Amino acid sequence: MNLKYGRYFIRWRRNVCLPLTTLAAPHPRVWTASRIAIGISATIFLATLNNTVYGDSSAADSDKTAPSEDAAASSQLSLIAGFTADKSLWQMPIRYLGEPPPGINRMYWFARFDTRFRIISRGPRTLLNFFEGEGTLKSNISDILAENLWFNLEGLFSWYQIDHSSAQPVEHLQEPHPPPDAIHSVIKTAVKYGDESVLKYFLGRVFSSPSKKNATDGIVATSASCMISALYEDDVQLLHITSLGNMRALLGRPREPDAEGLVKYDLHVLSEDHTPSNPAEKARVEELHPGEDIIENGALLDRPYTRALGDGKLKWAPDVQAKLHKDYLGAPPDPRVKTPPYISAEPDVSTIKVLPGDFLVMTSHWVGECLTDEEVVGLVGAWLNKHGETHLVDVAPATPEPTPPEAIAPRELPVDLKGEDKTVMYRRWNVPKRFINVEPTPTAHIAYNAMGGADTELREALLQLSPAASEGNVKAIGVAVVFFQ
Repeated sequence: MNLKYGRYFIRWRRNVCLPLTTLAAPHPRVWTASRIAIGISATIFLATLNNTVYGDSSAADSDKTAPSEDAAASSQLSLIAGFTADKSLWQMPIRYLGEPPPGINRMYWFARFDTRFRIISRGPRTLLNFFEGEGTLKSNISDILAENLWFNLEGLFSWYQIDHSSAQPVEHLQEPHPPPDAIHSVIKTAVKYGDESVLKYFLGRVFSSPSKKNATDGIVATSASCMISALYEDDVQLLHITSLGNMRALLGRPREPDAEGLVKYDLHVLSEDHTPSNPAEKARVEELHPGEDIIENGALLDRPYTRALGDGKLKWAPDVQAKLHKDYLGAPPDPRVKTPPYISAEPDVSTIKVLPGDFLVMTSHWVGECLTDEEVVGLVGAWLNKHGETHLVDVAPATPEPTPPEAIAPRELPVDLKGEDKTVMYRRWNVPKRFINVEPTPTAHIAYNAMGGADTELREALLQLSPAASEGNVKAIGVAVVFFQ
């Protein structure tokens, strides 16, 4: 099974749940067989369960105009994203095989450049994982973390899934569902130790030989990723959001229609900003490293985040980095790194009760530099006001629009705008914020309006650029939108 590329899914008959052994602290030795197993433990677990695993598609998938008969007959679901680095393909609509996961009407997503989206579902539970950063591709950390997170969560739920159809001894009786605090604890521990084990695995490979044959593993482990993860439990309508870094998770909730039938939406921010711009995070980091000048121009040692996966340069001890530089092609140690770790891999987790009509939006960091949280929810609301009658039936091609299409001012979105607009990209591009509502999917709708909105010439110019060649005008961009029942 290929965990690294393309579309993949697994469905097996056995229903066995492994214990929560992966939550034990990693062994102090950096080169052990257990470190090698980190990437396959979750795979073995998934192969023993009645799971459905979803993945984003390749460019070849985007060229398919219809699913095959064999795929359509499958009871599994493949959501074909169709968003790639090719500007002519990345906005294509999603096509469906089978039914969405329980409690979810429809999901849309794309991942462009260093972003990746992964979905795993079983029974009433669906886990949506969104990653951004070089670590998603270089170290394959997105697959490893997503599947090991699922592994531990399923282990937790197995303790509460007891058959009460027959009499049970009093000492065996348990609550039928784990409390949110227990779920939060398992998520935090799984992510933290998963990150630690991945870093130790790469270091172990490097130091296992005096030669430089595995030196690239040490370089790979310096890459970093941020993440947003959403666990939805349809049986209790609870949504648990895990945030690590500077990505965003937003919930839109419809109000009652006004006298003219217009629906406005309330915003609920479900993620935490782990950035030096967050006063709480800035204070936390400075308290851990008193007297060190490590935050400058809104960055922590040149990083825009204070928590992330990977990034060994800000987590490894100075002597480890000196050895990597001396013997294994590593970069010279940063003289500012004196008391690592500076970057934490402990996420924040929040829980909210999902109500009918709610929708979830998860975005990469760059979307937040282009659009405010209220604008993101308002854009989805505007899209729903136009496509609400049809989007659950089919995703039609874009309909002809006036040339140029009618521009929408931010204040015209069906949401209350609050506070000052502190986004930076439209100011950098020196164009006013004006939006359009012409795309057939809400994800392309958000992305196009983040990349220039009604200024079509700007958007076309941005689509031609990759982050490395854009002088900061383009960054990795990814959006996922989930509509709940």
